Amino acid sequence: MKVLLIVNTDGALYRFRKPIIKKLVEQGHEVVTLSSESSYFQSIKSLGARPRSLEFFRHSISPFLNLAIGWKIYKCIREESPDIVHCFTHKPAIFGSIAAWLNKTPGIFITVTGLGNPFSNNNFSSRVVRLLLLTQYRLAAKVVDNIFFQNPDDKSLFLNKKIVDGKKAILTNGSGIDINEFSLPSIDNRKEDRLYLGKLLGQDLDERKVVLFTARGVREKGFFDFYGAAKQINSIEPNKFVFIHLGLIDTASAGFLSGDSIKDYAAKSGVFYLGFVENIRDYISASDIMVLPSIYREGTPRSLIEALALGKVIVTTDMPGCRETVIDGWNGFFCKGGDINSLVSKILAIDNKFILQATERSRNLCLVKYDSTLLIEKTLACYKDSLKKSACSNL
Repeated sequence: MKVLLIVNTDGALYRFRKPIIKKLVEQGHEVVTLSSESSYFQSIKSLGARPRSLEFFRHSISPFLNLAIGWKIYKCIREESPDIVHCFTHKPAIFGSIAAWLNKTPGIFITVTGLGNPFSNNNFSSRVVRLLLLTQYRLAAKVVDNIFFQNPDDKSLFLNKKIVDGKKAILTNGSGIDINEFSLPSIDNRKEDRLYLGKLLGQDLDERKVVLFTARGVREKGFFDFYGAAKQINSIEPNKFVFIHLGLIDTASAGFLSGDSIKDYAAKSGVFYLGFVENIRDYISASDIMVLPSIYREGTPRSLIEALALGKVIVTTDMPGCRETVIDGWNGFFCKGGDINSLVSKILAIDNKFILQATERSRNLCLVKYDSTLLIEKTLACYKDSLKKSACSNL
């Protein structure tokens, strides 16, 4: 079996699709990927896949540029002649599925990884983009075997608007995570991680709660809420918390904050901004609380799944995708999006006893919902079923 995975960025491809690539390669299947090219191409090759490069210009809505992207996807599929084409994120999902259908690919799949800004905002431009996207998805849904949804809200929206037939819609609970790669850290390992982090920050972390925010520096992810909450808590409860922000500068996003702007906010709010880091697992291990006050319609945020795996308290919003990672009051809390005081009150309500209780609770929730082996089994079963149906139809 030859499988072509289409994702807009190689970083997302490697971080989120690594488990299924490894499993496919282990089973002797050929895996080809199509994405933008950056530093992750070599990592994708190390998994045994063969990456191909295509710049998706993910924030562009130019019809001419998008048609050119669609044509390039079509040519790639024609050259590779895969048995399965699986597309992730909006542009690959829409253009990739149509291109695969035109090439008469036996198995065609889409994963909706989150509906994003157009479905989080209700201004005129968002409504227009939302209408266009849903119209395109309606067309794509007619030619695919299955559409995988990473949270039940997105699946319900597509079903309620009759965009996809119920028999084609499958819930996967996020992208999944390799449980072995994100094993629960031992007490000694966590002490080592906190010692390393303390030296890096020049701070004594003993008797202080570490609050971590891992997201791009954009409003939709709750940037201003996090920094506002940090400033308020640092003023009323000095030296009891350490606030850390990890995340890249996404210059392609509308309204992004520059590195200098983030550093300025960090200095005023008492936040340690460390930018993008490769070993994010070590930072999560050293933290106590993971915060994501997102107002963005997520699939299921990878940062929250990793926090669950490592047994952390989670504070997030009751938004699609985010809400799936928290049982309110059990392993974390919901805060109100755009409400700094709500976020402050939830963080201050977390004591050491709750942090200890959340360790096992969050880990168990991850095992039940987000173990990648469950997602892989479901996905491969769909692949094989589509190939059987295709073979029968050709008899």
